[in-house]
Amino acid sequence: MANHSLDPKVSPHDDFLDKISFRELFDAAVEAMVLVDAAGHIVMANCAAQRVFEYTLDEMLGLEIEALVPERYREHHRKYRKLYLAEPYQRSMGSTRELMLLKHDGQEMAMRASLSPINVETETCILVTISTLNRRDEAERTLQASEERFRLIQQAADAGVFDIDCANNRVYCDRRMCELLNNGTEEIMALEKFFAAIHPDDRVRFRVIFDDVVNMSAGNTCRGEFRVMQQPDHRERWIATLGQAQFENGRTKRIVGIARDITERKLLEKALQQQRSEIETLFSQQVAVITASAIAHEINSPLTAVAAYSDVAHRALSYRPIEKVKAQEALEGCIQQALQAGRKLHELIEFLQKREIQTEELSLNRIIEDALLQLHSDGYGSFHLTLDLEPDLPLIRANKIQVQKVLVNLIKNSVQAMRIENIDHSEIAIILKTLPGENMAIVTIRDNGPGIDEKTISHIFDPFFTTKPTGFGVGLSISRALIEANGGQLWIDPDFREGAQFHFTLPYAS
Repeated sequence: MANHSLDPKVSPHDDFLDKISFRELFDAAVEAMVLVDAAGHIVMANCAAQRVFEYTLDEMLGLEIEALVPERYREHHRKYRKLYLAEPYQRSMGSTRELMLLKHDGQEMAMRASLSPINVETETCILVTISTLNRRDEAERTLQASEERFRLIQQAADAGVFDIDCANNRVYCDRRMCELLNNGTEEIMALEKFFAAIHPDDRVRFRVIFDDVVNMSAGNTCRGEFRVMQQPDHRERWIATLGQAQFENGRTKRIVGIARDITERKLLEKALQQQRSEIETLFSQQVAVITASAIAHEINSPLTAVAAYSDVAHRALSYRPIEKVKAQEALEGCIQQALQAGRKLHELIEFLQKREIQTEELSLNRIIEDALLQLHSDGYGSFHLTLDLEPDLPLIRANKIQVQKVLVNLIKNSVQAMRIENIDHSEIAIILKTLPGENMAIVTIRDNGPGIDEKTISHIFDPFFTTKPTGFGVGLSISRALIEANGGQLWIDPDFREGAQFHFTLPYAS
């Protein structure tokens, strides 16, 4: 055995290194490594590579390296390999970009690779070292991609972002949110200043929505629409918000949300609402005119005859001696023509009502929800709603359009009354129960408006009685007729003094 300790050119560790084989060093590497010959076939793969790609060593030996590359990249990879062998040197593959490689089961995975040429006698092989991307890198890229998507969505929606710190009563606003609130560039503000930016007429209602979320009585999502005043012309701007609450130890910690400018939508809704209102008013006018014309046409002839007979009777009674026969005939004619007028009027009413009502089995809960959607689209949704419905209520048998029309009419009346009185926090409660002892549902609609005085209550269902400057006085009378046509009753609670309260009943289908 040579005495290496006396040879200055030999390291004292050479004996130890001579005992370690290349195979052992290759397999000891933490990163996946494969050795590829000039023809592109794998001639060696360490244990890490076998684990990463989920192949056995026998399966990998002789395998073309492109088998580990997704099919869409294979032809390009073959050309790249030939160019590399023409001028081999140590370098990263793909300029440090992540690569997509394939496991045995075809699953793609993101990795990085570096290439090192190794000369074995007269042949050059390529040592490919493959690094799997760690979870932190993946998380950072996922987060970066998520933030980029959110930024693009926010930019496309022109939305502002707010973050309410419920524990410290502070609000963080991004630049766009500051613009929406006319708050300059102040990114962090007190919660009360945030609410102070809201229009006074909307502030109380929006505060109720916020308090419901903070008190965990309305779920973890809050939606709201409010106005802010534009400076310096004091023009109103409508803002829609959507917030998500986060809880900690049973308390609301923060509310994060977005806000959008919906002024154009609100102006369009207002224009459409006004147009629908004008069309409905015009339609009501036309119906009234046509109905009155039909009545006048039908009873005009009998009334003309009554007038003529009355004139004859008057003349007969003025003669001396009295012409009793003529007077008697004339009076009999008056009676017959008056009866004829009555018959024609009844025939006309029967004609107008002769169409049979089409009824079906319906969910009253669903009809109420549909009516609320219609009210919202008509611009009558600006009130705090308390909804008390019975989820397992039996189906009713009624005409859906007619019942929905009654609901819309009653709630519109409440909203209009509260708007006239400028009530800050308008509330409407809709309660649906089963009428005790009856096979009927009872719907209660209650508001906190100015209420109705006793004199008005006594005439409120009379046709053509109205307290509105532009009203026709037919809404409630028609509503009562519709409910009665569907087998129910509609009335007002005369003893309710905290607003107005209406009730109506409808029969169950079974």
